[in-house]
Amino acid sequence: MGSDIRVRKAKTEDLDAVKSLADANRIALGFVLRPSLAVSIQKGWLLVAERNGRIIGFIHYRHRKDAQTTVYQICVDQPWRGQGIGRTLMQTLLNESASMGQTAVRLKTPADIPANRFYKALGFQLINTEPGRFRPVNVWEIRLEK
Repeated sequence: MGSDIRVRKAKTEDLDAVKSLADANRIALGFVLRPSLAVSIQKGWLLVAERNGRIIGFIHYRHRKDAQTTVYQICVDQPWRGQGIGRTLMQTLLNESASMGQTAVRLKTPADIPANRFYKALGFQLINTEPGRFRPVNVWEIRLEK
C-alpha cells in the first residue's frame, strides 16, 4: 500500500463519501443505511482509508459485548483494489479488536462473490454456509490472540 494512504477512524464529515462508496458497490454490499453509518461513526465503529483527503475505502463493524466483533461491510473503491488497502483496513480492525479484549471477528458474505478468497487469504475460517434471503451466505471467523 502506498505511503500516501492512511487508515483512520471516520468522522461525521466522511459520511457522504462513505455512503457514496457503499452505494456504488450495492451488488456486493447490499443496501447500506445512512443512519446506521452515522451511528457507527459516533461510536467509533467505522474506519476509512484515505488518499489525498479522498475516501477510497472503509470497514464498518461493531464491537459486541460478548467479545465478538462483527464486520458489516468492507469496501475499497474499484480503482484501488488489489493494492493492500482492504488488507490494511482489516488488519487495523483486527489489532483494535484484540487490544479491546475481543476474542473473534466474524462476518457474512454472499457465497458467490470474489471477496470469499480475500477472507480466506487473510486467515479467516469458513465456519458455516447459511441460506440467505436471495443467495447462500458464507460465515467467516478469525480467532484473536489474548
